[in-house]
Amino acid sequence: MEKQASGGKKFGYVVSMLVNAALIYAFNNLLTWNIPYLLPTFEGCLWAIRLSLSATIFINFIYIFFDENWFHHLMQAILNVFSWISIYFLYTIFPFTFPADLWTQITKIAFLFLLVVIPIGTLVELIQFFRKLNRREEK
Repeated sequence: MEKQASGGKKFGYVVSMLVNAALIYAFNNLLTWNIPYLLPTFEGCLWAIRLSLSATIFINFIYIFFDENWFHHLMQAILNVFSWISIYFLYTIFPFTFPADLWTQITKIAFLFLLVVIPIGTLVELIQFFRKLNRREEK
């Protein structure tokens, strides 16, 4: 039996879609806004960022019509992969120039941390997906 989202959840999904659309707009325009710490090489990361945010919009749209726990865990695992790709390209291209080396090191460490933590979160989501799916089939 398919479960639709409640009115409050639907509103939350729509808000999430709007916020992610606004983020796509912002990221697309960062270079034209002349952010002092952003290098033109940011263009090389933009496709991955757009892909991740667009996937999030698409998944939230699906949640409006299909709102099952097991499905949330599966979709979050997939979204984690897109997030990891974005962080990977931000880390490898590193389109930032900070006035102090300390900020460069902190940013790189934060990216490395995310590159390790996101796969762990993805594994947890997949485990939760299989647990929920198993419980669903047992009923």
